[in-house]
Amino acid sequence: MGLIRMNNIIIACRVLQDELDMVIKLTKKNYPINWVDSDYHMDPDKLRGKLQSEIDQLKDVDNVLFAFGCCGNGLVGLKASTANLIIPKTDDCISMLMSLPTENFTRKTNTYFLTKGWMESKKSILNEYSHVLKKFGPKKAKRVFDLMLKHYDYLMLIDTGAYKVEDALPGAEEFAQKTNLQLVLEKGDIWFLKKLLTGPYDEHFCIISKGESVSIHHFTAGAHYRRDNVVADFEG
Repeated sequence: MGLIRMNNIIIACRVLQDELDMVIKLTKKNYPINWVDSDYHMDPDKLRGKLQSEIDQLKDVDNVLFAFGCCGNGLVGLKASTANLIIPKTDDCISMLMSLPTENFTRKTNTYFLTKGWMESKKSILNEYSHVLKKFGPKKAKRVFDLMLKHYDYLMLIDTGAYKVEDALPGAEEFAQKTNLQLVLEKGDIWFLKKLLTGPYDEHFCIISKGESVSIHHFTAGAHYRRDNVVADFEG
């Protein structure tokens, strides 16, 4: 009997491109990728609609590997209309890049998180600041961002190992200075993305069989993340 070949495809948030490119090189799992712009994160309903459209258009695919977390419930309600869906059991991409394989990850409170990918996205907070500064001037920009970031004390740049931190550090330092946030550099990890491409698909993943739909219970049952008094704290 011959080997059964599984046809996999990845649907990924564009801000994870550095990390996913690195994982593909390490694992040699060169699956096709459908990239989704990070702007869709601004509205969970639009994100859900975009992802469902991507799923519905697939043909001759066995498994869809999602480089997304729950993302503000943006993945809840998706239907596995054309293939099985395999989704990391995390609340968002930050948890995917920070959590450790041996223990639950407690995210640092009052912290705004960045990676190079998030900083380069069109709707990043750094680009939004530049837009407001150019349009309204420094005083108005300060008032707007003091209000926007009033619940934050720290700005954390995550070193995922997939990009040169020194390339992203100046922009993070400048933004931290302008917003009176304390910049923190933290080591991240890409083990979750590696496992997404290689398996096994265990308790760290939501497995949605073809024909079924994603429920919030898929993410909450045995979830690999823990949030302690954390406000909205990530780009996209």
